[in-house]
Amino acid sequence: MASPFPGMNPYLEHPDRWSTVHNRLIVALADVLTPQLLPKYQVDIEKRVYEVIGVNSLLEGTRALGLRLLH
Repeated sequence: MASPFPGMNPYLEHPDRWSTVHNRLIVALADVLTPQLLPKYQVDIEKRVYEVIGVNSLLEGTRALGLRLLH
């Protein structure tokens, strides 16, 4: 029988397993990208992104993996 969810793997995306797969994949990606992007860029994991307006700040979200230009 064909998967009712093309492109998804119900085994990996099971709640008991997905958080581990997701976290390990993000770290593995960062490990592969970092040597290729240094010294110009930094790879960030679980970086919180805020919008600052005046004296107020608002958490917009968390990036699992992000790049930052170094000066």
